[in-house]
Amino acid sequence: MNQENTDNLPKVLRQLQPIVLLAAVLLVGSNAFILSPILSDVAGALGTDSYRITWAISAFGAATAVSSLMLGSLVDRLPASRVLGGAALLLALAQVLSSLSQHWLWLCLSQAVAGIAVGVLLPGSYVTAAASAPKGREAARLGLVLTGWALALVLAVPLAAFISDWLGWRFVYVLLSGLSLFVGIGLFAALPRSLSTAAVRTPVWRAFRLPGVAPVVAVILMFMSAFYGSFAFFGEGMRAAFGLSTKGAGVFVMAYGLGFGLAGLGLSFAAPQVNRRYLLTVLVAIAASYACWHFALMSPVSAFLGTAIWGGLNQLGLNALVVSLNRRAGTARGAVMGLNGAVTYSAVFAGPMLMGPLYESAGFAGVTGMGAVLVLFAALIAARSL
Repeated sequence: MNQENTDNLPKVLRQLQPIVLLAAVLLVGSNAFILSPILSDVAGALGTDSYRITWAISAFGAATAVSSLMLGSLVDRLPASRVLGGAALLLALAQVLSSLSQHWLWLCLSQAVAGIAVGVLLPGSYVTAAASAPKGREAARLGLVLTGWALALVLAVPLAAFISDWLGWRFVYVLLSGLSLFVGIGLFAALPRSLSTAAVRTPVWRAFRLPGVAPVVAVILMFMSAFYGSFAFFGEGMRAAFGLSTKGAGVFVMAYGLGFGLAGLGLSFAAPQVNRRYLLTVLVAIAASYACWHFALMSPVSAFLGTAIWGGLNQLGLNALVVSLNRRAGTARGAVMGLNGAVTYSAVFAGPMLMGPLYESAGFAGVTGMGAVLVLFAALIAARSL
């Protein structure tokens, strides 16, 4: 897809594009995050242990990684409206199936279907956001669209816990499926219905060999492993440091979402020039935020502020990396963003596995110390190769 495809649409639909793409990312984040706060409710209803319900999260992540690799390039060859709208409708179906689960295996399979949909929807949303933005405003448009992740953390996670307490966990997935259906209709209506300019499919292995793509992907792997490895132990780290309840730890999750979201809104108004110097500056700042957690844990106030800063810097980092990948992708944007999705969800597994022993021996400060090392290594790759 390119800007010309977008210009053929009525002005009101072009204005709706960033909103429906933000909503698509909100859907992805909501489906990824909501199972965590309602884990025990789901396990009790299905008559199983909580750890088996976490396998549904793993099934979702694994299916997303495979789908990103196999199907992420669809947006290069088919109309964005059809690809993303269809993926949202498949996600709605998966959420209906999740709400009807009678066994933990059923839930795992339903979430695997959700992962297949997300493997198309997420990279396609990133590609479309950048491709439909006015020239020079890609970072600003992505900043707004990426705010969907923050809204998922700030709104979807607390609402899921509240709704589960009052109406049951199944109703959470029913509501999500209704939202997915609504967003799917919006994507069909607001996105280009003409064919993409990329007539030839680019395989993932060929996309990986495009000039400059491999170093950016390596940086993303380090960046995401640091984040997911640290975030996996973030709630427990806050509880251990300050003697908090689960709800108390949730306040810090909201602080991360607020920082991420506010930075995204800032980017939507100010369009930074994403170049090598800007990327290195952001990566070094993120590494410093990880390294400073030893001091941030001295009080709840400093930890809250540190969390918000961490969220804001991660927004800047993710934004810069997605823009950098898009610029190097040429007509293979879908394939390259699919590669990004696969690497990101691989980090969902690699990060916690790497950080687990560190948390046991050195606590959350030890985990974030390793996060700082990973991000500094990412900055070194960027300095030498980009």
